[in-house]
Amino acid sequence: MKRIIIIFLIFIPALCFAQNKKSLSHFWSIPWGTSLDQAEAIFTERGFMSSRAENTLMTVADYERESAFILLIFNRANRLHSAHVVYASCPETAISKYEHYRLVLFRRYGLPDTAVAYFEEPYENGDGKEVEAIVSDNAFFFTEWNFEDGCFVSLSILSSLEICLTFRNPVFADSM
Repeated sequence: MKRIIIIFLIFIPALCFAQNKKSLSHFWSIPWGTSLDQAEAIFTERGFMSSRAENTLMTVADYERESAFILLIFNRANRLHSAHVVYASCPETAISKYEHYRLVLFRRYGLPDTAVAYFEEPYENGDGKEVEAIVSDNAFFFTEWNFEDGCFVSLSILSSLEICLTFRNPVFADSM
């Protein structure tokens, strides 16, 4: 009986999360398609200092209760189509921080559609040299959630050991 209850408690929440994957209408309450000027005004309202460079808007702010570099990217028609949240990390925390954000995103969006920990020889997962493999571009960790509306969220460890969350709406990315 305990096993049935445990299975029920594990699978029912996962199924409920999966229903949330129909659409991703915004990043950080900023709707896709927002203009650069509008996004900059939103940052100002929130008290963030930001800077612009061509089709990007950058700031440093707390995202998920941790300081991060946030980069919004706009298409040629000046509409928001993707956002990157980059967290600083170090060799001692890179993989655990990646796993932490995988759990955060799992709780928000359910099971990922893709989850990869890829290693090239002479490295392999579990050999204790995972960080060395990532820094030398011989390994990568990547997880992605796809939504019915074509949007996606991905998580990866960069070769600089920074943790990067990417939110993207390809419809606006392809707009002129």
